[in-house]
Amino acid sequence: MKSRVAAASDWLVRARDDFRAARFASAAETLDLAVASQRVVAPEAFLLRARIALKNDPAAALAYLTRHRAAFHASRDRASATMLRGAAYARLGDFKSSTAAFRDASATLRADDPLQLDVAYRRAFALWMARKLDAAERCLAPVEEQATGDLAIEARHLRGLILGSRGNIAAQGAILLEMLPALRAPGVLVLDRGIIASQFASLACELPSPALRDAANAEVALVPWTPEMAESQFDALRELAWGDALQGDHFNAFRRLKAAAAIAPTPAWRTLSLCDRAYLADAFGERRWAAQELRDATELADSVSWHSTRGEERFALSLLAELYAPRDPSLALTYVARYQDTAGGVARVLSSHDDRRVDAMEAYSAGVVRRALGETAEAVRLIRRAWDIYDAIGYDWRAGRAAIALAELLGDEDWRTKAAQKLRPYGRSWLVAPNQPHLAEVPELSRLTDAQRTVLELIVQGKSTAEISSELGRSEFTIRNHVKSIFKTIGVNTRPALIARITGTAR
Repeated sequence: MKSRVAAASDWLVRARDDFRAARFASAAETLDLAVASQRVVAPEAFLLRARIALKNDPAAALAYLTRHRAAFHASRDRASATMLRGAAYARLGDFKSSTAAFRDASATLRADDPLQLDVAYRRAFALWMARKLDAAERCLAPVEEQATGDLAIEARHLRGLILGSRGNIAAQGAILLEMLPALRAPGVLVLDRGIIASQFASLACELPSPALRDAANAEVALVPWTPEMAESQFDALRELAWGDALQGDHFNAFRRLKAAAAIAPTPAWRTLSLCDRAYLADAFGERRWAAQELRDATELADSVSWHSTRGEERFALSLLAELYAPRDPSLALTYVARYQDTAGGVARVLSSHDDRRVDAMEAYSAGVVRRALGETAEAVRLIRRAWDIYDAIGYDWRAGRAAIALAELLGDEDWRTKAAQKLRPYGRSWLVAPNQPHLAEVPELSRLTDAQRTVLELIVQGKSTAEISSELGRSEFTIRNHVKSIFKTIGVNTRPALIARITGTAR
């Protein structure tokens, strides 16, 4: 008996180590073998296996806990199992059953049992998911005061999520920054590090904060990512890519999007990364490249069963609608319809944002399509709704993009002023378009060759590499070399930044 107990203990230690390192498949295999081959298995093994199942399939976690309920003899083990059942119910959206499970778990424990803090945290998280923010804060307060180790990090992280859900993303970013020392301490759960690194990247994209941007780049590079964390890593790379683009660094934007596509956990996620690449290539004036990326995204999108997707990857359909709007408005409308047909299952609780962001993204995309169809009044209504939400929650570059569209639709200079205010920190992004198509007195212009100056004048006119190649009768390779030389001479690295600099619109 003692040897069997020792063997089971060794397996449990190995599984526990794998779990902390986010090697969930290995941990699950170890635990399943232990249950199948050992006659004595600690209740912790069943609880750990349920926690692994909970990460990807809450229904499977519930089934597992039910199937092995006989393993939980001690009241504390039963409380732990009931707590996990509550978390699973919350993930499934059954908040009534979740509340009952947490209440039962707490009642099973002594009032001074440290596990009460875990129950309170899980309950607070469920309340946040249900958007009962005041109740979530009350439940979380004692956890923040008393918790240590992993639970303290998770509690502080949840505090940031609640603030983000209230629209205070700047405060959420501040909390993440203050968490950095604890997050980088030895022994922190790798999964927690990956999730928080992804949120660093998301907030760094939305907020013009050099501190957040530096922390996001550092954290994403430091996390020991595992295949089981592919979705968080994908999210992180994608958000960093958009942040690069907003800073005018399109080289790294495309590099990161390529890396994201390579690790995309599903074809739906890969479709989204291809749409990102098509969108940015279009924004940078690379029409041929954009068209190729769009073709690839469309082909892949047509192979995806969108009704079986479960999260933000469905926004690929919305982005496809935006991309097709100026090319084929009728086709764009079909993508809007496909998105709306499947959007009922989109998880409304996003990784670090209030669900109003979902509404804004939907409204903006639909507005772009309605504009292309010539339905001006409806386009204005939808894009104005997107503006209102983005403005309220502090997503300034997205608000600025909406303001640009409203200025063009309404011919209203007030909207141009609002756009300029929102986009002031993003002067090197593709969003900052020139207001005057003349060359300013830039000293570096005198250092350009005649051929380079000709290419420059065509860039100012908004022509793509392919169009310049055709007009001048030179190869695209030659035009690209001229563009690189112009960038180096003027001291920029994107077309929008170049145009802003030489037309006198740089700030």
